[in-house]
Amino acid sequence: MQKTETGSGEAEVNTDTAGNPLYQLPSGTKGPARFGAYYTTLAYDPEWDRRWRIGEHADVVVRFDDGGHRFVFWRGTSYIPHWVTDNDIWYNNEFLERRGKSCGLKGCVEPMSDKQCRYSHVRIIESNEARVVVHWRYAPVDVQYTLPYIDEESGWGDWADELYTIYPDGTGVRKAVLHTTKPDDFSEWHEAIILNQPGTLPTENIEATAVSLSNNKGETVDYTWGEEGGPAEFENMPEDCSIQMINLKSEMKPFTIVDPRGLRITVFRGHAPGSIFHHWDHWPVSQDKSWTRGATSTAKPSHSSLFNLRDWQEYARTENSITRLMLHGLSDKKAGDLAPMARSWLTPPPLKVTGSGYTAEGYDPTERAYVLSKEGGDPTGAVTFSIEADEEHPVVSPAFVVKNWGEHGATLEINGKGMPCGRDVRCGLRPAPEATDLIVWVRMDARATTDFCIKPA
Repeated sequence: MQKTETGSGEAEVNTDTAGNPLYQLPSGTKGPARFGAYYTTLAYDPEWDRRWRIGEHADVVVRFDDGGHRFVFWRGTSYIPHWVTDNDIWYNNEFLERRGKSCGLKGCVEPMSDKQCRYSHVRIIESNEARVVVHWRYAPVDVQYTLPYIDEESGWGDWADELYTIYPDGTGVRKAVLHTTKPDDFSEWHEAIILNQPGTLPTENIEATAVSLSNNKGETVDYTWGEEGGPAEFENMPEDCSIQMINLKSEMKPFTIVDPRGLRITVFRGHAPGSIFHHWDHWPVSQDKSWTRGATSTAKPSHSSLFNLRDWQEYARTENSITRLMLHGLSDKKAGDLAPMARSWLTPPPLKVTGSGYTAEGYDPTERAYVLSKEGGDPTGAVTFSIEADEEHPVVSPAFVVKNWGEHGATLEINGKGMPCGRDVRCGLRPAPEATDLIVWVRMDARATTDFCIKPA
């Protein structure tokens, strides 16, 4: 069921030393709340808000019941989704960026240029006790709202679809699809971007040792920014580097995990005057036709970039599209401690159905879930299965999608022990026109074969 917050709350405002207002980027009511995705309209600077020609429920916020962190799709960032920490530091993994020179376009060709959200839209696909799915659709445009690579026959330019599947532990999958007639021309899929609230410099939000890189073995190397800015390159990276952690000045820090095959990582070199990090204020919030404008003060919100992930393994490709996947989220662990999670997603252990009436369809990395399907119409049939985990192929906070489950609830047993619904076990229903599916998420970590039984409640 889609959820709605009717109130947007009051705008949060600080002041500078002269008493001028510094409106803070809005992310909704503070503190934990029932896990789910909510439509709302986030209040910001009243004068800025007044200019928007929108109705109700303009923004989407995903909230969590074990902390005040959030995942926010706000029109002030062109709906580019952000992880927001408990202490209001914003982070995003970028979007699909193209190059405009070959098409005669002006400025950066990306959703960041879509200041009025003419092409950028967000909608809640799924929101239940076990998980949230949000769809962000946009076109990478230049500062004049022109699309690249217009197809002469169809009139279509480039478009992108991104599906975000988020679980209660603050971890999710980004499935990004680029639709284009020029799939092999330049495209950028990731940039580690931090937003700086008005009144703050990047050094107030980012640790000097800004990035930690790790692999599936947990081998980790840290990288520090200095007077000359970032390092020229990330030297001595761990082999098969799949894990990247951004060291914000917060308890929970954003991370990304990608398939390391083909991966290149490039650093944003240099820095802004008086800072060890770059920061630009042409986005967010700004409505003028601008790009790569360096910030000269902290009066406006700004953003800083650290590095790019490039060319990691594609998940799928067609004649006119490319799909890539990324596991991402917030964690209070160190980068190397995320290695078991990375292994569980990149090389998941096999699932074997041990009872009758159900078929295993395999592991779907786009959902971070094992998929099973009910074969018959018996509403009382339990599904029993085992996952053959080991040290190299662990089970970490798995999710299960049981197709054609029906309208009833569910109970879970692990190795014969009942696991009551609550903080560590979530069960949700996903209605569809043909049937209702069951979604189960479990907070657990296993390195040996584990037996599961899901029964109708």
